[in-house]
Amino acid sequence: EAIKKIKRVIIYTHGQIKQLHSHEIKDEKNLTTLCTAIINNFFWLVNTLDKSKKSELTKDLDYLYKHCLFSIIRVRDFNDYDFVPGCVKVLEDITESWDRVSLAADKAEAFG
Repeated sequence: EAIKKIKRVIIYTHGQIKQLHSHEIKDEKNLTTLCTAIINNFFWLVNTLDKSKKSELTKDLDYLYKHCLFSIIRVRDFNDYDFVPGCVKVLEDITESWDRVSLAADKAEAFG
């Protein structure tokens, strides 16, 4: 269940970032609100990581989430969209990986 919630947040955040990247939002207040929501999602995602295990996967996800966090802060604070395409790609790759993990977990549950 936790994996599915993380995946949902990633997919939702990915959609928010694509909206941000499309430059649909012109109003400064709405842009700031959207950026803040995305930033909060990334903080939540970082906090889901079990850093006590110090695994390579945890370190990699921590780095990738923080890279995306940085890219959104750049948009919010400096109207700099240069890093957003990379963030979109990162989230697409993570989502694809979570799809594989979810599928494997579902199959494992089916076999008890």
